[in-house]
Amino acid sequence: MKHKCFAAVVLAAALLLTGCGGAAAPAAPAGSGAASQSASAAAVQTAQKERITDQWSLEKTVRGEMIGVMKLSIHVPQLVCDSPDAAALNEELAAMYVAEYKDYEDYPDAEVPQGEESPPTESINWDAYWYGDCVSLVIRRRDYDDAPWYYSGWCFDFATGKRITTAEMLQHMGLDPDEVQAQVQRQAMQTFDREMAQGAYYEGLRSGGNLSEMRMRTLEYNELENLCLLLPEQDQLVLRGKYCSETDWGWQQLDVEIPLTPAAPADIPVLTDTYDGVQVQLKGTQGTITLSPAPRINQWEDIGIRVEQTRTYPILGAYNEYVDVCIGDQDDGFFRPVVYLLTKDGVVEYVDVLRCLMFGDAMICQDPIYFANNGTALELCGSEVNLHRKDGSVLELAPLSAEWSVQEIPYSVTGSYNYTGENGWNWMDLGSDGSVQLGVQDNSRIYRGDAAYLGVVPEGVVLGISADETEAGQSSIEFVAAFKLDLYYENLTMTMIAGQNPFAEGETQLQMTRSYG
Repeated sequence: MKHKCFAAVVLAAALLLTGCGGAAAPAAPAGSGAASQSASAAAVQTAQKERITDQWSLEKTVRGEMIGVMKLSIHVPQLVCDSPDAAALNEELAAMYVAEYKDYEDYPDAEVPQGEESPPTESINWDAYWYGDCVSLVIRRRDYDDAPWYYSGWCFDFATGKRITTAEMLQHMGLDPDEVQAQVQRQAMQTFDREMAQGAYYEGLRSGGNLSEMRMRTLEYNELENLCLLLPEQDQLVLRGKYCSETDWGWQQLDVEIPLTPAAPADIPVLTDTYDGVQVQLKGTQGTITLSPAPRINQWEDIGIRVEQTRTYPILGAYNEYVDVCIGDQDDGFFRPVVYLLTKDGVVEYVDVLRCLMFGDAMICQDPIYFANNGTALELCGSEVNLHRKDGSVLELAPLSAEWSVQEIPYSVTGSYNYTGENGWNWMDLGSDGSVQLGVQDNSRIYRGDAAYLGVVPEGVVLGISADETEAGQSSIEFVAAFKLDLYYENLTMTMIAGQNPFAEGETQLQMTRSYG
């Protein structure tokens, strides 16, 4: 009887929490016995179920002129909470998932003639994943039986009655959102690159900047606020995203498991190489390139690049795990060092040091050379680097990296854009062939030049831009920035990486509006 009374008390207390503003249900006291703890857990689960219920559901087979015969299995949730945030979220869910099916309530039930196949099922359903008083509400939807599920997620804190972000939910779990974000995006890019190297890549992907566009979208798909947070077990966190793919759907589901209990620190190998004043170091997910004054580096003074003291640059846009590194020269008559990186999947990536410096003080890792794959080791042969492969063959990398660097500007960021700031009206025209024009300082100064694709970072595709003023004898500008277009609002966000912002001095980020004039 004592255990039954305890369970009843816990259940009554837990049910008080079905509204907002309550504290988390207490755990069973230590030593109270397995039965008491089990009763407490069951009571908490009952309270959680009361907090989220169906606001609208429909299980029906219908027939329509446009849809034929279709089975509907629709379940849309609601938060049982009287806070403004809960009401707003319930309305949002109704608008997204109820409105388009509401009319089917009045349709008569359709019969499927004997002998005919069962009609396709259009499904919407939901799951709730709890962490204390915080819940991750995940809605899944698909248009017919063989279609993939589409997932969307929302986080809510019943203790405060407030909608919270994915980052705030992670903080409740004791996790660093920035670290989790970096881990998810790294794993997404590794998965994408692995699929490309294993046969999905074909030559046409590079035309129109499609390949770089897919890599950028993979990073964007896996920004924290685009992910669904799942807790299959209390100590198991899964973040569900997706990555671009050459499948019929254009994407594949990606699940990234994040441990809630920190693992013991592992020994992290350090990879290094040095070549004529250029040094690279890779340690775990961090990579740097260090330049020091040296006779061959001093050749760069002829093109206006001076290395007067030792300087270290972080490598941006590198997402894989690496097993080897080697520095070589393009050997085109001028010192042009290239840092080659070999991933654990046997694919080659690289940083063209001089090409990056020609636009600004930033080192960007170029897209992987997907057909330079199945590698086991990098080797310096003379001044150039070769890749040793599993089948015993050897691949020269210098001509491949030179060819791979020539890519069109990604189609999503090309076009004409305007920006109006404190110094008046500014504009930029960016062509897919790399041609660029800029009007700055209220259109009083016009520049023409070239843009080069350098890689991708979470802020967008990285372009190096070099342009000269059209008036003879005037100034030139060089800068490196990441560009990302909001496809819905058609705003281009420019995030500075190196150099001076030509449109708004001192600003690290600004938004430009697409122009069709």
